[in-house]
Amino acid sequence: MDQNVKIKAVKRSSVNVFAIAIAVLLAIYMLTMCISLFWTIMTTVKTNAEYELYEEAGLIVGNKLWLPKTGISLNNYKMAFQYFYVEVQEEMYTVQYDIFQQFLNSFLYSFGCATSVTVVSLVMGYATARFRYKFSNYIYAFVLVTMALPIVGSMPSEIAVATSLNIFDTFPGIWIMRGSFLNTYFLIFFAQFKMIPKDYTEAAKIDGARPFSIMLKIIVPLAMGTVSTVFVLAFISFWNDFQIPMVYIPSYPVAAYGMYKFQNTPIVEIANTPTRLAGICLMALPIVIFYAIFNKKLNVNLSVGGVKG
Repeated sequence: MDQNVKIKAVKRSSVNVFAIAIAVLLAIYMLTMCISLFWTIMTTVKTNAEYELYEEAGLIVGNKLWLPKTGISLNNYKMAFQYFYVEVQEEMYTVQYDIFQQFLNSFLYSFGCATSVTVVSLVMGYATARFRYKFSNYIYAFVLVTMALPIVGSMPSEIAVATSLNIFDTFPGIWIMRGSFLNTYFLIFFAQFKMIPKDYTEAAKIDGARPFSIMLKIIVPLAMGTVSTVFVLAFISFWNDFQIPMVYIPSYPVAAYGMYKFQNTPIVEIANTPTRLAGICLMALPIVIFYAIFNKKLNVNLSVGGVKG
């Protein structure tokens, strides 16, 4: 009896040590993130002259790490706002997109693509998880294989097909092309719909509900936490993407592409660290606001309870 008590005590102590170690590592990681964020914001309100060189006790040094010593300046944000633009070459002229137009393009691209990929992944996840048919296991395996094996060289064929269908360089076209279930979101929906008891479906069938009504009125509302979480994650992912919009909708530059151009611009007025960090803060502001509004959706409990008698 005493030996069993000692074994349990050793297991508890080992678990406690492991938990403490994980907590310490997470605390250190969070501290480094907070320090990096604080340094970024602190640097954006410094003048470039202070950041690079300033005089202290007869010595010329640079204030790269400490608080601003010559006062807070918002000129970096003003300069970043002024030069945060993208020029698109049309047939006979050049069109300049400012930061607001880029944000609008980013919203249209992110919202439309997030909606299409969420809906398609939801429908396929529901059909594969809730219905028993011959190819359901093959579809699940096919998704895993396509996620594991990279598809090389498919972009030229996609562009050719989109051009032949007259949907290239259009928002509806990119929404259709991004509406795929070959992603992690399908696996999330599949697991979620597998967790929901079959009793809900059987009770609805007894009451005369049809399969489509069961999905929309019973199963999807039970998994609404998962749906909203997938949509928010997809929206953030598309918002930070600049390569796909640059290739498929070149006439509608998004903010992520504008940030890429801003960081690599040869313009002398903004070719310094404080101004470029101010541009990063401007780029991140909409997504921070979006996250602040929908942060509860990301922390939602994805599990669904059983049937109560």
